[in-house]
Amino acid sequence: METKWLTVIEAAQYPKMGRSTIYKLAQEGKLLAHKVGRQWRFDAKELDKWLKSGKLAWTED
Repeated sequence: METKWLTVIEAAQYPKMGRSTIYKLAQEGKLLAHKVGRQWRFDAKELDKWLKSGKLAWTED
């Protein structure tokens, strides 16, 4: 099965979040992302898992 990669814009539109929030979560390691050159890419399945986990990414662990 092929992985569907999302850009930051696509990743932000999917859960209806701001791009700056997606950047921040990715930089902090709270949202799984891969950096390709200077651009972030997000695995759609991993984004689904993160959303379904129900964890508030901005809370302290």
